[in-house]
Amino acid sequence: MTANLLDKDVLLDLTVNFVPLAILAFFTAMFVVFNPWADEGLFGLVLQYALLVLPFIALAILTYAAAKRIEE
Repeated sequence: MTANLLDKDVLLDLTVNFVPLAILAFFTAMFVVFNPWADEGLFGLVLQYALLVLPFIALAILTYAAAKRIEE
């Protein structure tokens, strides 16, 4: 394996994962700024962020694992 994990070819292969990561990050930022369901209480807030942050974390881990596999 080379010293640089994210070279040009690997980045091109992982673009399909970076786009959804950017979309999830955008919506998380918008929900932090605007908070559309403010009257739902704590459960609504936890559910709202769990549905955005948990898939973001899972996709980030999957993207890293895919980068390592592609590089091998």
